[in-house]
Amino acid sequence: MSFKPPQGLTKFLASDNLPTWFPLHHFNEPRGNYKTGLELIDFKQPSLWLAGGMILFNPIFWNLVARNEYHNKTLTKLSGSAQNGCYLLAFNIFSLGILRDALVEKALREQPQMAVLAHFGFKLLGWTLLLVGQILVVTSIYALGITGTYLGDYFGILMSHRVTNFPFNILSDPMYVGSSLAFLGGAFLYQSPVGILLAGFIWTVYSVALKFEGPFTDKIYSAKHKKSTASAPPTPSRKSARIASQTQASAQNSDASGAEDKPTTTPRRRKIGELRAVDSPARATRSRSKGSDLE
Repeated sequence: MSFKPPQGLTKFLASDNLPTWFPLHHFNEPRGNYKTGLELIDFKQPSLWLAGGMILFNPIFWNLVARNEYHNKTLTKLSGSAQNGCYLLAFNIFSLGILRDALVEKALREQPQMAVLAHFGFKLLGWTLLLVGQILVVTSIYALGITGTYLGDYFGILMSHRVTNFPFNILSDPMYVGSSLAFLGGAFLYQSPVGILLAGFIWTVYSVALKFEGPFTDKIYSAKHKKSTASAPPTPSRKSARIASQTQASAQNSDASGAEDKPTTTPRRRKIGELRAVDSPARATRSRSKGSDLE
């Protein structure tokens, strides 16, 4: 006679009934909700719309808050300093990112799957994209720091130089690229066509956000450059100063030589000019200017 656990305990231990907060519970859930054609997208699932809405909301939120901060310093006033305000925004952006990831993951689990994506090659591709994407995101944060990553320049916390080390030496926007690749990798791991569409939607939203973020960031640093240039005292270039000194010295030498030569060039009363040239050049010049009195 074999032991049979109570029915309630059996139901609780079933892998498909693990609580959603249990770590990695979805990896033990039975898969195989394969569909084809138009059935690959279940538009009736609320999780799909929640995930799409959160993907769209996040960039709009941080761009609006950051621009308001640039013009009105709202978070700086609330937190007491620009540094604290930037950390507060960073916490909100990071928290919203976690919520978005959870909603996307829930949407993928509740959407139909495509059988061909169960192939080992797609699994390997999914893990590769996920790994590469996370590397790009993590190394970007490491290179920029907290304030550089989370819009510190809108708070007046500007970087002294442009970051050119990895991953910025291979990509202009590695964080957005890395995030999109990670979502695409997750879509392959979940065998989800909807996940692939959501990954494309994420990249589209990021691309539109860059159209606003890039020029505005350039404007911030351009204003800083103009301000620093205007406050700096004007300094002549070394080349201009050298040319000016050479011109001045040349003029002085010309005056001196002219003063000595002019009396000797007078065709009349040559001896008188030569005798007076022994005196100071000023006297010789003065006598030359009064030549009519000597005649």
